[in-house]
Amino acid sequence: MSDSEGLTPAIDRAKFEEIISTLLASRPSPRQIISCFADDAEWRLHGEPANWSYAGLRRGRESVLAFLKAFAVEFQQLGLRRLATVIDNDQACIQYDLRVRHRGTHREDTIPCLCFIRLEGALIAEVNEFVDSARLFALRESRY
Repeated sequence: MSDSEGLTPAIDRAKFEEIISTLLASRPSPRQIISCFADDAEWRLHGEPANWSYAGLRRGRESVLAFLKAFAVEFQQLGLRRLATVIDNDQACIQYDLRVRHRGTHREDTIPCLCFIRLEGALIAEVNEFVDSARLFALRESRY
């Protein structure tokens, strides 16, 4: 099977890998990656929105950008290690560890993450992300 077999005609496997790498590496600088998103893109961070303001669904490029910017204001991304990637047609699943520092408490931790991406053509149409929110909450807590 060729790298592009089964993928949408506008995207091949190498380009999909490039989009994934750009998304993960540039997350701390949302303006650098927002052009990778479709105008009506959706980003869902799974969790309970009543308990965590980052959880929930963002619709549209501007809403996705606002979410990514807000996250970057509170948490500094120190490193990311991609553990596994599965690409199937226009969808991918990425498992990674995200090293972050809370900008207020300066506490650090490595957060396990799982992200599902769906493309339409060469643009990101949908992101579903799962993170260990309890570990992120713990970074907010002062040690003193």
